[in-house]
Amino acid sequence: MFGQSSRSLLTILAFASLFISSAVISSIVAAIPTYAFPGFFPPQSSAHTQDVVKYDTMKNCATDQQTPTNYKTYLTHFSCGHVQILNNGTTIRHFTLVIDDYHGVGKNISITRDGLQFPAWTFNGSVPGPTLRMTQGDHVVVDVINSKDSKFIHSWHVHSIHSGDVDGVMGNGGMIFPGLGFKYNFVAQPYGIYPYHCHMSPVETHINRGLYGMMIIDPPFNERRSPATEFVMLMNGYSYGDLNNTVGGGGWVADQGPPTPQQMANATERARIIDGESDPSNNVYSVNGMAFGYTGKDDIQLKVGQPVRIYLVNMLEFDPLNNFHLHGEMFHYIPIGTNEKPSVYTDIVSMMQGDRGILEFTYHFPGEFMFHSHKTEFTRLGWQGFFNVTNAVSTPTVPIATSSPSLSSLAGGPVSPQEVYSKN
Repeated sequence: MFGQSSRSLLTILAFASLFISSAVISSIVAAIPTYAFPGFFPPQSSAHTQDVVKYDTMKNCATDQQTPTNYKTYLTHFSCGHVQILNNGTTIRHFTLVIDDYHGVGKNISITRDGLQFPAWTFNGSVPGPTLRMTQGDHVVVDVINSKDSKFIHSWHVHSIHSGDVDGVMGNGGMIFPGLGFKYNFVAQPYGIYPYHCHMSPVETHINRGLYGMMIIDPPFNERRSPATEFVMLMNGYSYGDLNNTVGGGGWVADQGPPTPQQMANATERARIIDGESDPSNNVYSVNGMAFGYTGKDDIQLKVGQPVRIYLVNMLEFDPLNNFHLHGEMFHYIPIGTNEKPSVYTDIVSMMQGDRGILEFTYHFPGEFMFHSHKTEFTRLGWQGFFNVTNAVSTPTVPIATSSPSLSSLAGGPVSPQEVYSKN
């Protein structure tokens, strides 16, 4: 099929493809269906493919990765992308995120149980955006599209290790004009919990409007965490005072950065700067986008003795600190999720914006237990929920890691290899 020189060149390319910068992965995949050329890599065993599928099933990867989530479904919804397993064992995960600011006006979403509306900008139609989930070492391709209906430039910035070409800030690293897209490529590393968000100016406004989400990189299959019921909790807030703050639109955004000598020399400007009259503040606080979401009939149902793992991220804007407090129990806390062992055994953890970690616990007693911010103002304005813990039943149950979500109306389930996986 190929001459001697062609075979040698293809062999070199196949070997080099394992070590090239992540910025060119997509061009290779687009050009040829696999970069494991005949005679260099043996076909990957079916056992490896089965391990990938098994691991994603254990992670409760969602079969429906298109329907926008709400606060109920978001709690256990893990988007693991379209998966391609190459002959050399490389796993490629492909995700698509669509950013829309709806002509700059936003889309009204309910942020309280009684229907208070907020004009949000969204990733894939929801706030927060989808939880992207992958395994350390996966090659990841994220196609981010800025809707043609958007008014502003947007981007996708994710915390973790990647090249500057895909950092998602102003310049060539991923700023996306309306109607255009950008392909972000990287190798998932290291395992841990990572927020993502739009990084266009003014960043505060893009985050306040809802352009953020979470990415989970799991340890390799052979180093996987112990089975547990897993939840995603992203702490956020909403400021109505920030809605008119756009680039060049006046308000507090007009004087981003330190005050100028001229401003401080002007008595009116000086008073405004010192008093902070124009700085916005949050009117509503929540977890997973809905104030008072997990209360009443939507309490989260647990059993005594049931292992629980929470992936927690703080993306609250305009307040320097947020926190999570658990009633009636203590949890082991793993900051960032980049370690196997917890660093502290506590019932409260405080976070600045962008901080994240893993909480692991098991309730010893039945009852209705509150979880909330231990800042009374935040709790009063929506950041609270409840675990309804009942005694465990003696009848056999399925393993916790693959059990159904604890809220009766939650979506998700095991991955269907026929729908999501392709083998080259």
